[in-house]
Amino acid sequence: MSKKSRRQKLPQEPIELTIGDLSHDGRGVAKWNEKVVFVQNALPGETVMAKLNRKTRHFNEALAVEVLTASPDRVEPKCEFYDVCNGCSMMHLQEQKQIDFKFNTLKSNFHKMSHVEPKQWIPPLTDSHWHYRRRARLSVKWVAAKEKVLVGFREKNGRFVADMNHCHVLEQPLAKLIQPLSELFASMTIKAFIPQVECSMGEQVSSIIIRHMKPLSADDRQKVLDFSHQHQLQVYLQSKGPKTVQAIEDYTDPLNFRIDGYNLNYEFLPNDFIQVNRNMNEKMIAQALYAMELKADDVVLDLFCGLGNFTLPMSQQAAKVVGVEGDQQLVERARHNASLNQLSNVQFHVADLTHDHSKSEWFNVPYTKVLIDPPRSGAWEILPLIAQTAAKTLVYVSCHPASLARDTDRLVNELGFTLEKAGVMDMFPHTSHVESMAIFTRN
Repeated sequence: MSKKSRRQKLPQEPIELTIGDLSHDGRGVAKWNEKVVFVQNALPGETVMAKLNRKTRHFNEALAVEVLTASPDRVEPKCEFYDVCNGCSMMHLQEQKQIDFKFNTLKSNFHKMSHVEPKQWIPPLTDSHWHYRRRARLSVKWVAAKEKVLVGFREKNGRFVADMNHCHVLEQPLAKLIQPLSELFASMTIKAFIPQVECSMGEQVSSIIIRHMKPLSADDRQKVLDFSHQHQLQVYLQSKGPKTVQAIEDYTDPLNFRIDGYNLNYEFLPNDFIQVNRNMNEKMIAQALYAMELKADDVVLDLFCGLGNFTLPMSQQAAKVVGVEGDQQLVERARHNASLNQLSNVQFHVADLTHDHSKSEWFNVPYTKVLIDPPRSGAWEILPLIAQTAAKTLVYVSCHPASLARDTDRLVNELGFTLEKAGVMDMFPHTSHVESMAIFTRN
């Protein structure tokens, strides 16, 4: 059966649904014709009118278009674009209940996948829910019918770009760029060939990377230059993959961010990974270092270290810290930042951490403690290697509760670790994203 014929079987009119639960991604869960329906903008206990927008063999998806019976936990979203924009998915849920949802998601994953619970739950780590994002990748789309270039996050259906002119979660300088960027792109000859713009905000200067599928004309390039000067932005152009990113002119001032609690300054490139939420990042680092109880004779291994986000603060308290990361560009930046901050007791190595490194020179060091901050896929392949170290403490920073729970199962039930503490960190308020931290020990 074709996709078209399946779509035609969806009811054209909204249907009434009763919401029984929240899914892992924050959507309401209901049943219709004996099939599960995941409903955006719906909360447990509510009765809603919902428009079905996707039908699969195992489940349906829908958007609540009217709330007949509201949950006491429902609040009026602050953003006027919330019903359309998918940048946030939980703004209709009271802020404390968002934290509760994330805690329950982490707890549920532990129970289902590792069958363990920490001896102690760490209180949730939180900060401001508004204007917290210093980095974002925004979609761009020329819409001829509107004679307008849309710049923003994707719509909730994922197929289109939300029509928005500001944002309540981007840091203010970035939020204020949405409308000017729309006007800039609309004035360019290649407006139909710009699919995205990547924004990063530093302490003194911000940057954008314009992805373009056709070369800029001389007139287009001048308009972009004028825009960069008017808004005091560093502008980069990207014609193909990440290696094609080039500055539109020479810049002397590097992009940077500070971690004031440790008097550290980090420099980064516009396409480097940095933690999106600056305030939460500093709180997260402080919580990790407190959990590690670092002493002057500790030798620490920092896996998936990036540009040294945790490595450099740890080096201020330990005898030696070794950071390992698979991205050559990030390792170069980490080494630069160690030098910039005059830290001589830290080393960085490039290594694919999905491979066996038991014979690598950097591994054969008497580590006393380990910190890992892996990607969404987790750290499954490297866990046996961690178990081979002499480390008594492991701090695991996670951006995906399912991979953390899976890895916890291996650490606790196979490799002899104990899950001492765990808790959530609200790195992405108003979204279903669950950032968490777990502390393991072994005798």
